[in-house]
Amino acid sequence: MRLISLLLVLAICQATFAAQPTGSVPEVIKIPYMERAGLHRDYANDLLKLALELSEHRYGPYEIVQQPAQTVIRRQLLELQEEGHLSVALSMPMAEWLNNAEMIPFPIMKGLASYRLFFSHRKNLDRFNAIDDLDTLKTLKIGQGPGWSTSKILEDNGFEVVYGGPYKTLFPMLHGDRFQLLMRGVYEIQPELEAYLPEMPELVIVDGIAIYTYLPMYFFVSREQPGLAERLRYGLKKAHDNGQWDALFDQYFGDMLNWLNHGTRRVFYLDNTNIDRSFYANDKSFLLKSIVALESQRP
Repeated sequence: MRLISLLLVLAICQATFAAQPTGSVPEVIKIPYMERAGLHRDYANDLLKLALELSEHRYGPYEIVQQPAQTVIRRQLLELQEEGHLSVALSMPMAEWLNNAEMIPFPIMKGLASYRLFFSHRKNLDRFNAIDDLDTLKTLKIGQGPGWSTSKILEDNGFEVVYGGPYKTLFPMLHGDRFQLLMRGVYEIQPELEAYLPEMPELVIVDGIAIYTYLPMYFFVSREQPGLAERLRYGLKKAHDNGQWDALFDQYFGDMLNWLNHGTRRVFYLDNTNIDRSFYANDKSFLLKSIVALESQRP
């Protein structure tokens, strides 16, 4: 009997040891630094940390290291491909990202980026608010930054896109009528209005129209760190299952969801030519109900 008890204790000890993460050296997670503040970036960093914390018991300790200098979105992909430069970055799916980095298949913004609004100059507001068909909207030039995934979507759907330099250059270009509209995510537009209104009092949100195109956002991981990709899949699923992901999302964006329920706003639907329909099908269970409802109303 004592021998059986001893063998049982040894078996339990072996199982406990096997469940512990190997090694005690923290895994270094290098993330990009973006000079321009954004709620979605702060949220993504917190969600990343949450996924790492929830997976620590299985995969071991970690250390998040932010790059010291700003890295634009195009450069982030290049640095994901260079060993030791960058571990994980946030992006909407585009062919070059899907082909050169490991996508973690959890739509971290729950589809919120799919709903797009516009900035314009105040002098044009009444005219733009009255637009009631997509062909009329396509007669206007839309400003975009280099490397933005929405640029290809707009061009493929027949819009004329005018490219600027860094993000901050787009607002004076709009003011100078280099283009007539600047498209922004529903979660970006109000904070940006408050930030730029003091220096651009003629900046307004066009409240009568919106664009909907299914636009998910994912973590992309360097293929030099396959263990990190596995870890994030585990940690994000756990955060989803225990409700911590939802709580974090509501903390950042709960007050903004009313923007999706503007009953008189005309919504124009565009195909996202960066991805196929399988992305929406795979993501649907993670999405906001309002995004699923918009998708169901697609012509």
